[in-house]
Amino acid sequence: METAGLSKNQKLILQFLEVKPEMTTKELAELVFGKPVEYQTKEYSSVHRSLLSLERRRLIKRVQIQLRWKLKAKV
Repeated sequence: METAGLSKNQKLILQFLEVKPEMTTKELAELVFGKPVEYQTKEYSSVHRSLLSLERRRLIKRVQIQLRWKLKAKV
């Protein structure tokens, strides 16, 4: 998987999704920041932006209308 040009958080997100293929934004935010994260916090928003960027790069895809994220199958 091509990780050039990805942020530290984006790389961490991909690593977490490789271990557990489907996770919520909140679960990922808590893993990235190593602490409980609430909705509408800067940490949650940061991870959400990273997920949207990874989705635009077609590295991940949304599952269940934005509630979960899944690592895309390698081509």
